[in-house]
Formats: sequence, structure tokens, C-alpha cells
Amino acid sequence: MKDQPDAAGLGAMLRRPAVDPDIPRRDRALLTAPGTFLTPAHQDRPAWHRDFLPAEPGKRGVIIDGAVIGLVTAGFIAVGGTVPLAIGVLVFSGPAGWQSASSHYALLLAQLIAVVTAVVFGVRVVRFGQLDGVAPAEAAARTYHGRYLTGEDFDGRARALLRRAQDAVDAVASSAVYRDGLVDQPAVNASLTEQEWDIAQALREQAGLRAERAGLAGLAGGPQTAQLLGRQVQAARAAEDSVTSRVEALERYVAEVRAADAAYRDWQQAAALAGLSGRHLDMQARSAADQYHLTEIEAMARHARAIRRALRD
Repeated sequence: MKDQPDAAGLGAMLRRPAVDPDIPRRDRALLTAPGTFLTPAHQDRPAWHRDFLPAEPGKRGVIIDGAVIGLVTAGFIAVGGTVPLAIGVLVFSGPAGWQSASSHYALLLAQLIAVVTAVVFGVRVVRFGQLDGVAPAEAAARTYHGRYLTGEDFDGRARALLRRAQDAVDAVASSAVYRDGLVDQPAVNASLTEQEWDIAQALREQAGLRAERAGLAGLAGGPQTAQLLGRQVQAARAAEDSVTSRVEALERYVAEVRAADAAYRDWQQAAALAGLSGRHLDMQARSAADQYHLTEIEAMARHARAIRRALRD
């Protein structure tokens, strides 16, 4: 008895790293933020490295671009200003006065631009960067290494199941009944976060055992080895079926939440229409008045018709 291949889940990608819910909320947000580099739990803890620039990509890019533009501008001015001096030396064996002056002022301007660029660069780093050289996201990634799991900590089958669980969690969090507080948001959020982490831990363990069994599968063995391997595979399948049933339960919960969303939208639309009922009643009342005026108009028409006939006779 062999493990089933996991080719069906090779293309699965996690929505986010699975994170221990006991980690403080602020650090969980850092760990799950897009662009945060996380070291898989099965690898060594990441080493510290200094980085004084802002961690936010937008501010980081502005600071670097500003420094590069300033230094390049200073370099061009310095080179351009000393060209006349170089030409004078090469052609006339001595520069003219204006050539020496232009190069002198160009170098002073280049130095001034370089100094201003350095000052602006330093001020921006102090304002938006980290003076200790450690980005908050990097500090969280190192501090909580092993308490978050990335896609590399799972094989294809495990990733596919965890992605289904994350899809279910996100579907609940994006529902109207959740956003508008028709459910107990703190309790539901805490439960779903715990469910996702628990499922991730179980799937990671199952993926690790599958990898170890696959590494031993090529060894020559007798009936006892085959029998033991068969029991292990059977136990692994039972464990995977158990986790799958939890994921399916989450998906059934999502179906109920979506049905509640549909009922909620229907209720909102009915309430909006109910607000128009009074105006419709007023419109019906005006219809009765229209009948009165219609009778009056018809009477005037009959009078006009009588005048026309009298004049013709």
C-alpha cells in the first residue's frame, strides 16, 4: 500500500502564511503582510542583517531614487564643469581664466548638491526608517520563526487542503453578515484563526511523514516491512481524512454564511422597498383626485361640443 501521488495539489498556492494565533495581532499583521520575507519553519532561523531604510516599499523607493538622482546630478555637473578646463590644458597648455572659473564653480555646485542630497537622505532615513537597523517585519519573522508556516513547509496535497481552509476563512470574513456585525465577530474570528492554524499544523506533520516514508520506500524489505508500511499509510490516510472532514465542515459553514448573506440582501431590499410604500399610497390617493378632474374635463368637453353643434344648426 503506497501513498497517493500529490500531483493534483502541486499548483496550489497559499493565500498567506499560517500564523500562530497566540502571536500578538500587530506582529501577525507584519508576518502576513504582502512582501514580507519569511523563512520556512523547516529551515534555520534567519540571521540578523542591518537595514536602516524604510521597510515600506513606496517610501524606500522614494529615498533611494532621490539619493541616486542627487548624486548623479552632482556627478554630471562636476564632469561638465571641468571639461573646459581639460580642453584648455590639452589644447593651449594652460587654461584661460573663464575656464578655471567655470570648473571651480561647477565643483562647488556639485559639492553643494551632494551635501544637500546627503542631508535629505539622512533626514528621510531618520523619519521613515529604523534607527536600530532592524525592520519590524524582519524582527517579527526572526522572533516567531517556527510559529508561522509558509507554502514551502507543505507538499502539494497539504497545500491544496490548507488553501481550501483559507478560502473558507476569507469567504466568511468578507461576508455581509460578518462585516455588518450580524454574527459575533470576535468569537468567529478567533475560532476561524484557531481552526486555520490547527489544520496547518496537522497538514505540516502529515506532509513531513509522507516525505519520510517516500525516502524509505526504495529500501528492499520483506513481508514485515510491507505490512508495517501498509499500517502507517492507512493511519496517515485516516489522519488526512479527518483533516479533510474539518475543511469540508468549514466549506459547509461558508455555504450557510452565503445563504444568510442572500437572505440579508433580500431583507435589505425589502426594507428599501418598504420605505417607498407611503409614497405609493400617496400616488394612489392622487389617482382618486385624477378621476374627479377627469370627470370635470369631460363635462367641459361636452359643453364645447354642444356649442359647436348649436352654431352649426
